[in-house]
Amino acid sequence: MLFSCTSGIKKADLIGNWRYTKIAYVSPSMKDLAPDITEQKPYFSFHQDGKAEIYSSGKVLSHGTYTIENNIIRYEEVLDGGVKRKIPFLIKELDGHYLIFQTMQAPEQIITAEKE
Repeated sequence: MLFSCTSGIKKADLIGNWRYTKIAYVSPSMKDLAPDITEQKPYFSFHQDGKAEIYSSGKVLSHGTYTIENNIIRYEEVLDGGVKRKIPFLIKELDGHYLIFQTMQAPEQIITAEKE
């Protein structure tokens, strides 16, 4: 099933590991700054209990909790010292195998991921 930005998503559709296959900047002036993901092998891991992690180079880059509000993932990252930072992600597309989402803070990126 395909979800576009006009319909809501369900938590069950998001659960799992989503390996990044492409990262692109929204701003054309930043297109050359997109990271090479072949070595880092980043992925986002969403769990049923509302916890999530972002991995890169085999290590946890970020951890926290998430909620879903329509087509927005509201990720709350827990930083050192217990400080929390809210990071929203706009779901552009989601089906059983692919996820395309956009960061909503500068510099904006569009990330394509494949479910493992």
